Amino acid sequence: MNYQYWAKAANGKTVRGRKAADNEDELLEWIRDKGWVPINVVRTYETVARIGDSFGKNIDWKEVFDLSPRVKLRDKAIFIRQLSTMIAAGVPIGGALQILIEQTNQKRLKRITKKIYTRVSSGATLSSAIAEHPKFFDVLISSLIRSGEESGTLDATLAQLANFIEDQEVLKKKIISAMTYPAVVISIAVFVLGIMVVVVIPQFQKAFSSMNVELPRLTRMIFEFGTWAQGNWYYALAALGVTILLLNFLRKVPGLRIYIDTAILKVPVFGDILYKAALSRSFRTMSALLRSGVPVLKALEMAGEVASNSKINNNFLLMRDAAAMGAPMNIVIKERKLFPPMIAHMIAVGEETGRTDEMLQKISDWYDNELSEKIKRLSSVLEPIMVVLVGIIVGFMVLAIFLPIISAIQQFM
Repeated sequence: MNYQYWAKAANGKTVRGRKAADNEDELLEWIRDKGWVPINVVRTYETVARIGDSFGKNIDWKEVFDLSPRVKLRDKAIFIRQLSTMIAAGVPIGGALQILIEQTNQKRLKRITKKIYTRVSSGATLSSAIAEHPKFFDVLISSLIRSGEESGTLDATLAQLANFIEDQEVLKKKIISAMTYPAVVISIAVFVLGIMVVVVIPQFQKAFSSMNVELPRLTRMIFEFGTWAQGNWYYALAALGVTILLLNFLRKVPGLRIYIDTAILKVPVFGDILYKAALSRSFRTMSALLRSGVPVLKALEMAGEVASNSKINNNFLLMRDAAAMGAPMNIVIKERKLFPPMIAHMIAVGEETGRTDEMLQKISDWYDNELSEKIKRLSSVLEPIMVVLVGIIVGFMVLAIFLPIISAIQQFM
């Protein structure tokens, strides 16, 4: 892993650099061996790697081919809320985990909870035990729990974390609802088209051939497409599957992911929905972290990670680097145009009043409202458009079949 570090040298000057290390402790030991006093250490990520490097040593092949399942947001929220309730009622952490193991029906979560219980029973803290399972509980969860442990408010922190995860689930459902309708309509259209091409068209093709009727151009085109589709449909299906797998693979390659993620944000309508959802998620995360006492630099790094988009993540990393040098966040956003001006203005107010976490929460709420309104407008516009689109497709197919019939009737009359 690559890290960026800031340290105080013996002459009083601030030293800044990058270094690869297995973990933060190893890097801190290296800094101290040099006689420096560590100020901050943060993990860095490649923004735009060379294409040649992308297919070499810079790839984490385990990450590329990692298909291990994650725990659903709903299961996480229930797990953490139940844990919070039991700890608030005075149940020891170990006892609470035992109860959760017995009550949890989700097999993966039960297996992970058993491992967490084993570590806690051996003397580890809850946060460190959870941090050992990043594929199921991300670094945000372990960091917030660690803050709760250090401040003595673990039950309240867990309750806050459960609320946060539930908000994330609501946001996710909004995005899914925006994309479900067009996906269903397109699927139905493809299914109807497939039935007509495979079943209906061949029957009419045989009938028209025996009638020796001159076929209109539209009908000939439809028949030629039907003949091609019947003999090559599996190639088209395989090509679609390979394309999806290839895009998924390329998105995990550091040097290419940023290009794909940038392109995704530029997709008409849906790109803007994903952008607003990512900003809402990131600023809500940062607000929760700052409220829990997590340092600003770490909060910026983690806020970028939860965006799930390397373009947005890079913007947060630029803010983190500038903040490490003492620059206010709002100035960095304005100068580099990382985010819309409204965000810079609201963060400026938060920094001036010492209420940055509240302003970040308001930014997230504002984007949530924007997202809800956009999805409502999109649904009202997409519904008639998709119906018309399906009607046009079916209409062309029907027209292609009936034109020769009309022509044959006129010919025999």
